[in-house]
Amino acid sequence: MKTLTADSPKITAAEVERLIRSLTAVEKTNIGIEVTVPVAYGDGELVTVVVEQTTDALVVHDASFSAMRLSNSGISFTPNVVHRLAELAARYGCKFHSGRVGSSAESIEALPHVVALVANAARSVADYAFEVKRMAETDFRLVVVEKLREIVGSRARDPDEFKGASGRRYRLPFVLNKELSRPEHFISTLANRSNVPQVFAAYSDLRGSWPGVERDAVYDDAAHLRDEDRTFLKTADTAIVFGWMEAERRFKEFVRDVRH
Repeated sequence: MKTLTADSPKITAAEVERLIRSLTAVEKTNIGIEVTVPVAYGDGELVTVVVEQTTDALVVHDASFSAMRLSNSGISFTPNVVHRLAELAARYGCKFHSGRVGSSAESIEALPHVVALVANAARSVADYAFEVKRMAETDFRLVVVEKLREIVGSRARDPDEFKGASGRRYRLPFVLNKELSRPEHFISTLANRSNVPQVFAAYSDLRGSWPGVERDAVYDDAAHLRDEDRTFLKTADTAIVFGWMEAERRFKEFVRDVRH
């Protein structure tokens, strides 16, 4: 890989075109003509679609690759989910039917445009996994904050921004001290284990700029955190890590053990 420097020659339009074209690959397989295009899923893998010729059209579909990605993420295809996926595909003039994202080209000339539309629709459908993840995180945070308010009352506050030692800002729910003058506990929520590195980074950064503020990490018991995840989080200085089933007991400690 060539590293660009101040002395590097200016890249030309022809070189850019060549490099982009190098991402495209076409191969005849047992399911049709597979076309890999310069459109990427969230993990960086390029999207592949299939072209099949019928008597009156060229059918383009994703061979259920996007649906398989969703299944691997643990998403069930309930009627509501299928409706949502159909909406995402429709943004690109495509359909989501029987687990496939697809459309058709009525002429050879229209084929490249349809391939591009199906590839983008397939990527959009696969990205539904990120939408579900965001919803799960938001829902779990709301549940935790609601329980926090129920136990500690007005000392529980909605997420606000706090600056770490690095200068980065982190948005967290928190609990004030008895005098309501300063934060006493930061509360991070983990709806799934993929959040572990972000919480570790935030708490490691905040410990230098907010000394004396305890850092609590509440995880969903269905998030499948491993022992090493919990140990990793606890190394972020004084982070206290516990599951949702333990949350009520821990929050009651905030009321009994008030620091001044």
